[in-house]
Amino acid sequence: MGFHGIAKGIRSDVKLGASARNRGIEEPVIITAKQSFHGRTMATITATGQPKYQENFGPLVSGFRYVTYNDMAELKAMVQEIREARAAGSKEGLAAIMIEPLQGEGGIRPVDTEFMKLARDLTDEDDALLICDEVQTGMGRTGKLWGHMWTGVEPDVFTSAKALGGGVPIGAMLARGKATGVLGPGDHASTFGGNPLACAAALHVAKTLSNDNWALLDNVSKCGEALREGLREIAERRPGVVKDVRGWGLIDGLELADAESVPTAAKVVDKATKRGLLLVPAGAKVVRFVPPLITSLEDIKEALERFDAALGDALDDQE
Repeated sequence: MGFHGIAKGIRSDVKLGASARNRGIEEPVIITAKQSFHGRTMATITATGQPKYQENFGPLVSGFRYVTYNDMAELKAMVQEIREARAAGSKEGLAAIMIEPLQGEGGIRPVDTEFMKLARDLTDEDDALLICDEVQTGMGRTGKLWGHMWTGVEPDVFTSAKALGGGVPIGAMLARGKATGVLGPGDHASTFGGNPLACAAALHVAKTLSNDNWALLDNVSKCGEALREGLREIAERRPGVVKDVRGWGLIDGLELADAESVPTAAKVVDKATKRGLLLVPAGAKVVRFVPPLITSLEDIKEALERFDAALGDALDDQE
């Protein structure tokens, strides 16, 4: 049911984006980013711009195009290509641009504000939808309630799942403005939609986040900054090992150097697990840190100590 909840949230986004026939578009196109991750149904793995997730699942759903994340020139060129084809008689037309405010599976890469603003402008010009996938970045994970808030750009639609229920499976799609009139009664449904247990859990999570004037978000910001600062100090002590430290709030990544003498993220994660620290790779060379939102500065300090030791273990094995 957990997979079902996440997939429902994103799948409703995709369906909404594809509902462009009221604008005379017979073959709607949705642009997503390379190295993105949007789910594992046929539509959402097609939306996911990573061939490794699409292998052995063809034929994929038609109508998706991919651009490099944060590459403004490439996004402009893709939209222009769709416009010119339509002007020449193609049935295709831009229906939506779907973006993760921060790519998780793609290496913990926050969106550039200017890239998000460009996506907003291009969708406005074509009367298309700007969609944000907030499954990983929503519900306070980044230090703001929703990840797109870091850019000041408002999407027409965004999805939430995972943290929405605090571990209880639930997915949701939120829409505003013109997007609210696209789907009518019966156009979209969910087998588990409105589940009383899931909705009660989500309501409790929302109340907890908003308690004490959103104090939990302040904790996420404070602990996230301490985590990134600590990772930068580790990087300084180990020259040539760490390429970058980045992230928002409590979704952060440490990118290891490409040198053969530096282990992969998977090897470092394995060593961390043996030291009682749970991490996960985000690509071949990025170690992902996603502590609970209720973590403390003391927890962060201990995690950094264990990570530094685990990184040392992995480096020793690499020699």
